[in-house]
Amino acid sequence: MKKVNAALMACMVFALSACSSVTSHPVSVSNQPASSAAAKSQSNGKSVLFIGQEGGGDGIVIKRFKEKHGMNVTVVSDKEVTTEKANGFNLIFVSESVNSGKIKDKFVAIPVPVIYDEPQISGDTGMTDVDMNGKLEGNNAAKTIQIRNGQHALAAGLQNNVDVYKDNGKMSWATPGKDAIVVATVPNDEMKATIFAYDKGMTNVKGQPVAAREVFFYMMTGEEINQTDEGWKLFDAAVRWAQETK
Repeated sequence: MKKVNAALMACMVFALSACSSVTSHPVSVSNQPASSAAAKSQSNGKSVLFIGQEGGGDGIVIKRFKEKHGMNVTVVSDKEVTTEKANGFNLIFVSESVNSGKIKDKFVAIPVPVIYDEPQISGDTGMTDVDMNGKLEGNNAAKTIQIRNGQHALAAGLQNNVDVYKDNGKMSWATPGKDAIVVATVPNDEMKATIFAYDKGMTNVKGQPVAAREVFFYMMTGEEINQTDEGWKLFDAAVRWAQETK
């Protein structure tokens, strides 16, 4: 009887030790899915030359380029940027925070797509005639744009009037040339485009063929934090479309 009890005790001890050994093994971290934040920050091998500042509203846009689009971002001030510095980049972004006189037409003749957030550059680049641009601000501040071409990729699937800001804010517009792709305007004013573009090979107002895709975008410095989800959808669409090839 003692021998039987001893055998039973031995079996119980073995079973307990086996369970203990199983639960004590740590789970390999390398086999776990990466966090969404880490996944978003992974580079896709593409890079953007950001003409503007490191912080402020520009910092919000830089963060989106990194986390939403997985792009490497190189920030250069308007004082330091040259045409040659744009070589090798997949995209150029010109913030509204720059001094337009320091940018002018530096990127017009190179085969790198550009998104212009600064309306006054539109005349220098040939996207519009000189002085055919402006801003909605002060008593004219706005939060809504009107989608004119909902079928185009730059419209991000949106239609009709869209609130791109949470509250009224500063918004830029310009009157592009006849060959431009007009996607959105100030509501009920088709002459004031808030999002428009030129595809590669189109003719600008100077009669020049466009070397790479160009996009005009309405968002002004300080309004980045005021953007709605719909506004960011339009921004993301501009980033994607500008880099696409036919």
